[in-house]
Order: sequence, then C-alpha cells, then structure tokens
Amino acid sequence: MTWFKASCDDGSADARGALVRVLATDLRRTAGAGVCLTGRRLLTCAHVVNAALGQPMLSPHDPGPVSLTVSFPALNGAPARGARLAAWVPPRSVLHQGPVGDDALEWAGDLAVLELEEEPPPPVTPVRWLAMRTGQEVRAWYGGGQAFSYADVRVGPCDDRIGYLDGQLSGAAVDDGYSGGPLWSLTDSAAVGLVMGRITAPDAAFSAQHTLRRSWGIAWQQVRRELEHVGAAPDAYPPDARAAAGGPGGDESIRDMMIGPLQALLGDPTVRGAHATALAAELALRTPADGTAPTVEELARLLCTTERALPSLAESLAPTVTGEPRARTELDRLLALGRLTTAARLLSVAEHRVLLGKLEHLTRQDPGLLPRAATAALPYVDLPGSLQAARLAPEAVPGVLRELENWHGDGSPVPNETPRLPALLRVAEYVAAETEGYAAQALQEWSGRVAARLGIHASALGERRADATRWSARATTAGVRVLVDIGRYAKDPADRYRCSVWRVRADGTAARTSADPERPRTGPEIAQLVRDIAGSTEGAGDQVALVAVSVSPDALDLPVDEWDGASADEYLPAAPLGEDFHLVLRCPDIRRRSRGVAGDLKRRWNARQQSDTLVADERIGDEMELIRLLKTTHRGTARVIVHGTPARRAQLLRFCLAMGVPIVLWDRAARGPADAVQLDTTGPDGPVDELPERVRHFRVRAYMDQALPARPALVWEDAELPLPDALSLADPSEETEQAI
Repeated sequence: MTWFKASCDDGSADARGALVRVLATDLRRTAGAGVCLTGRRLLTCAHVVNAALGQPMLSPHDPGPVSLTVSFPALNGAPARGARLAAWVPPRSVLHQGPVGDDALEWAGDLAVLELEEEPPPPVTPVRWLAMRTGQEVRAWYGGGQAFSYADVRVGPCDDRIGYLDGQLSGAAVDDGYSGGPLWSLTDSAAVGLVMGRITAPDAAFSAQHTLRRSWGIAWQQVRRELEHVGAAPDAYPPDARAAAGGPGGDESIRDMMIGPLQALLGDPTVRGAHATALAAELALRTPADGTAPTVEELARLLCTTERALPSLAESLAPTVTGEPRARTELDRLLALGRLTTAARLLSVAEHRVLLGKLEHLTRQDPGLLPRAATAALPYVDLPGSLQAARLAPEAVPGVLRELENWHGDGSPVPNETPRLPALLRVAEYVAAETEGYAAQALQEWSGRVAARLGIHASALGERRADATRWSARATTAGVRVLVDIGRYAKDPADRYRCSVWRVRADGTAARTSADPERPRTGPEIAQLVRDIAGSTEGAGDQVALVAVSVSPDALDLPVDEWDGASADEYLPAAPLGEDFHLVLRCPDIRRRSRGVAGDLKRRWNARQQSDTLVADERIGDEMELIRLLKTTHRGTARVIVHGTPARRAQLLRFCLAMGVPIVLWDRAARGPADAVQLDTTGPDGPVDELPERVRHFRVRAYMDQALPARPALVWEDAELPLPDALSLADPSEETEQAI
C-alpha cells in the first residue's frame, strides 16, 4: 500500500486490539503474547504455552487439549478467560528437524493455536496479515499490552521463513514476554509475522563486536505453511487475509474482478482521486496532498482488505449513479463482489456509526427492544445467543450488530431481480415500528438511505416496513395477560387445587397477585379469583384478556374453561371462564423435561404466520410417525389439530408438546375419529393469531346450546410469555405432590 497510508496517530490500534496476554498457571506472571487470529482462535508460540505450563521452553511434546488463561489488554482489565489448546506445531531443529538444542540460536515450527469458548467482544478483532519483507519497519509489544512497552525494529534479511529484527539503542527492546505477539507494520497497517526469539550477547565482558538488540521472528508466509501442515489454516484466516498475504485464496481473484467496475465508475483519475480521498478520511488513512490518485489496482486491493472500505466508497458513489442504469449496474456488480469477502461488511463507516449510536441509546431505554424486534423480523434465522435472551445490555450492541450484518438477504421476493433487503435493515424497520416520534423517523430515514445505496427497490423496503407496522400493532394490543398455575397434593380433596396467579406487566415480567397459594380451592373459587384479577387489571381497553393456565401433563383435559366464577349476588346466572377470556393451557413440565424443546418452540412460534397446519388423526399410524413428520416435512409447523380416542389424543398431544409445537387444538369431549368434524366451526385452519378468539366464540355457543357437544381445548405456548414460578409449600416434608 503506497497511496493510502496509515494514520500516524492510530496506526497500531488494530494490532493492540488483537494483542493477547498468555498467563502462567499461577496467574501472576505473563508467559508471553499472542494475537487474535480469527473469531475464537488465537495464535501464539509453542514455547509460550510451555512457559505458561512450567515446561522446558523448547520442549516438543504436545501437552494435549490443556486450557490456558488469557486476557486481552484492549478490554481494559476485563476478567481473564480460558482458551483450549487446539493445534500444536512443536519447536524443531532447522538442520535435522528433531529436538532443539539448548545452544540453538534459531529453530523452526514453534506455533500453537488456542481456542476460546466464545468470540471476544469488540474492540478485540483479528488483524490483517501481509508477507514479511526485508526493510519493513515493524513494532512489537510486551504481552501485558502496556502502551509504553512498544519496541520498534527493522526487518533485516528475510528468507520467507524467518526475518532478523534490529532495534535502535533507544526505547524498549524485544525481550522476555514479547514472544508470540504480532510484528506490526505501521506503514501497511498489517501484521507480518510473530516475535519468536532474541540473540543475546555471551556471558562475558561486553565488547563492541557483540550482537546488540537483535531478535528474530517467524514470517507470516511460514506461519501459514506451518498451520496448513497441521490442518489449522483453513478455518483460521478470513479469505481477505490469505489474499493479502499472497497465498492462494478467492480474494485475489475477487480483487482482479473489481478492477473492471472500478475502471467503469472511476476511470477518470481526477474523479477517482476525489472519491479515494473521501474514502481515506472515513477510514482514518492518510493520502498524498499532491493531487494524485491511487491506481485502480491499489483501490481494489484496499476494498478487499480493509473493513468497511467498499460500502464507504459505494456510499460516496451512489448519488453519482442515480438515473444512470449502466453505472448503477457496475456499482451493483462491485457490491456483489464485496459480499464474497469478509472485509467489506454491509454498512459503511458512517452508516455503522449512526446505527450503533441509535441502537445503544434505545437499548438503554428498553433492554428488550432489540431482541424482541429481531425475533419477530427474522423468524427463520438462528439468532446470536445475546438476542435469544429477553434483555440486552447496551455494551453488547456492537457485537450483536456485527452478527446481524452477516445475513445479507431476508429471502422474501423482490422485483426486477433487484438486491434483497438485508436482514439488518429488516430488524431496523421492526425496531423503528416499536419506537415513537423522531427516533422512529430517524431510523426509517437511515434504512431508506442504506437501501437506496444498495440499489434495493423501494417496494421491497415498503413491504417490510408494512410487515413491521402490522407486527407492532399486534404487539401493542396484546391486552391483559394473566398466568395461572394449578396443582394438587396427596392430602388435598379430589376436587380442590392449589393455585397461584400472576399478572404480566407491560415489560413482560410477571407479578404475583393471588393470596394464600397454599389453600386448596374448588374450581369455581379459582375461577372467581382469576375473574377478579383479570377483570380489575388496568389497561384492558377493548381487548379480551388472555388467561394462560399451567397444568401437569395428566391434567390437559381438565375443564378449566368451564369453571364458573359467578358470585352469588351477580345478575347473570353463570360465568364460565372460557366465555369471557381467551383461556388457554400450558404444560411447563413437558417443556422442562424435553431435550431442545425451548429452541424448537421459539422457532415454531416465530414461524406461526407462515407455517401450515398438521392434522394428527387416524392417518398417522403412531407416535413415531408423528415425530418423523415434525422433524422433516413439518419441521416449521406451529399448529397441530389432534383427533381420535381420548387415550390416543393424550399420547399424541404429549409428543406434540415435547417436540416444541406451541399451538395444539383438540376436542376433549370427542370419543373417536368420527367426532373430528365437531371442531370445524372453530375454524382450526383460519388465521392463527385469531384462533383463541374463535375458540372463545365457540365456547359461548356450546355452553348455551347442548346440541354442540364439542369442548375445544387449546394449548397456546407464547414463546415470549414467562412461565410461572414453581409453587412453594410451607412445609414440603408433610405433603407429597400429586399430578392432577
């Protein structure tokens, strides 16, 4: 890189961000340094691992999958974490490839790859790599990462295997604790090798003939070859790093293919110089002040190897191609090539800065906003773990944003073969739909600008915005939600149950509202209690309250919806719970005891609008056939209708719940397959979110008209609805819990 140069102020920021401190087993000493290679993988020297374990420094013996303790100086005192040894390249003699002698001045091999349990948070990030060359000015740091510990050296003779490093008689010198750290070229903003060893003067009176401040490092070219030999290289480097290092990789070809569209868009050196200067300012790079422009080849190299360079250039170019179909086509081609690299990313520097600021601010106000919006916007995507929780900390937003950038298309149809809307923009629209005022408007304007820069058709963004609006409207009209947990114990009378009741707050948390949960109550008493709580809750508005009753697996046919909660002094003679509330059932016991059910339930629940309905009747031979269907052709099914005899229904129902099916409808009064038609008037195949209301309408008619013998029961496991707490007994030793 010649026209684009690293800033003098922060040319080493990337290297120090990737620096790793490897601790000795006593956690008090620094055994050496390392560098973040890619994601969870860290690179260091084998002799640093030996030093950490208290073994002889150049021992070739593989210690196996041991765990070491590492920390990242860039995280400013964050707790250390464990890293497992994943690959081992033993130190070996250069001449006979055997053990290294005690008097050896240099050796080969000596590499180790460590693997973290999870990716480190920003600002820790992998470095870019380039080949080591004679004459490079490079910098190294002590493993502890102290800013003052930098040592500046110059690469002397380099044979593509090792390079000798000479330092001036000022500042720090490469010494113990530097091994395994990156050798960072300030000019190229890239690492070119690892610190390996130093050549010391003999134990005698110092002479002017002695070697002074000379150390040596292993060149990146050799590092790559060594790791490829032990099978650690393919997953260790992003494609842009392999290409930048001059090795075989797709990005070299991608760089060459970028030259065509760049020449078409920026063939004029004056125009190219103006856009390149603006791009350099965004990337904090320095440029010449003599009015020159970079070559097209150099610009292509920068786009392939520098994070966010391509979208930042596209942001500058997009206004100039408006109304120019051929120019727009070339820009689209350039962006498509960028998606084949890992350096480009989705957002420009400015776009990323704006969105990050907005999402961090909104997350401080509503920690559940981003997980809620992402879950609704991307029902078929395996979201990052941080988005699967109900709340998100503001400091986790950068990592989440980086993850969401990985998905480029949402899979929905788009007109005229235009680009698909990126998943991140869809999430932004759902966040905006849940936000009010200027914040929502600013987010929508942001996504509109990004969509225009990407060449996305306006109708595609409009459809997703409408989807988000409809989702938000449903979410804001959820109405009152009441959780009920019922159970009974061995000493309780047969018709009495322990009951706890919670009211769900607006933020999704639950508050206990019932008194004396230890007192056994009759069904009508429980119905009156639930009716009093659900009917007196503020904020009900025009919505029918949802009453979600948790029961044991043996009580799924309990007629809770028929329990009459009318008091003696009421004018109306009867008030079954199923008439006035969306009374649905839940079975936490099956959820807790089934492997993987939580993830399956959430995935199916989020896909309920698009998934089909499975009818489990006599055509399904047995429970194994049901399991096969739910694992294959109906893997996304959220709604199952169960028919058959009571014994068969109970069996199939439990397997549905164990497979994470959130919506199950059946007629608890049915005696066999011939009674299946009795559920038809509930509209079991109609719009899924309206099913509880259709069941309520049917119940009102059925309670008043004995000609309607069906008694529909509905399991409705809203994945966002909390499970009630376990029932607490005053003296558990005196009573034995019994299923109801």
